[in-house]
Amino acid sequence: MSIGGVVRVLCLQTVLVTIHALFTTITSPSLRRAFSSIGFAQNDGTDAQQQQQQLSVEDELFLERFKRRRNEAALKLESEKLHRPPSNSTYFQDPKNVITVILNGLLQPHAPLPYFGYEILYQSSTEHWQDVLRKSVGAPIGTETELIYRALSRTMERGGHNQFGILVGLGTDHNVVVTASLSEGKQSIIENDDGVEEYYTIEFPWDTLDYYDGTAWLECRLRDKLSDELLCVLGWSLEKSSDGSWLIDGIDWQDFREMYRPGIGREEWERICG
Repeated sequence: MSIGGVVRVLCLQTVLVTIHALFTTITSPSLRRAFSSIGFAQNDGTDAQQQQQQLSVEDELFLERFKRRRNEAALKLESEKLHRPPSNSTYFQDPKNVITVILNGLLQPHAPLPYFGYEILYQSSTEHWQDVLRKSVGAPIGTETELIYRALSRTMERGGHNQFGILVGLGTDHNVVVTASLSEGKQSIIENDDGVEEYYTIEFPWDTLDYYDGTAWLECRLRDKLSDELLCVLGWSLEKSSDGSWLIDGIDWQDFREMYRPGIGREEWERICG
């Protein structure tokens, strides 16, 4: 063999030895760990798969917690609705309890959910009175009930000269407070039940007038809690539904506060937007 051939053989052997050493070094576990610590791990799909599995487990746990909280909230809401009209339970067979719960619900209309008090009022009404409520806020036939609740909120919670604000936490002419609709990102400074004083009391001067034909009439009076001064008189026309629940079929409103026109009733509720 010539000298040139020997040189070529030696060079080839050197190259092979170098390649083998380099391959051994790259596939070394210690070197792979070192590369991994600085972000250069060999991407053979194993790490990515493990990471995906870890994320999947975390997502499943989060989803499970979310479902549990959602179900708890739904159960709490359903339980709350069982204690509100319309209901044919024994407690709500007394119209006085129906009216009291509706008024208390309106006094804090956004608890436990936004517009919940308006939902109770609307759902506790006959179709006739639902139409009156819908027309009072200018909603056309077929409007979604959620939009009607929102419109009632804006109308009844507006500030200024609003005689129906007494029902939804705006106070009386002797107890003026600053408030705005929840839909405008504000809430009343008067709260209720949860450590807050109500500024009026509910009085039922007479027993319910039951006509024994599925209809009844009941008068209630709102009095200033401090002075006991008569503020408003409401006459509730009631009608029983097919399942025996008492529903509102009409409200007569007599206002005795000086800043409003006393003695004007019947049509006043329908002038709610007035």
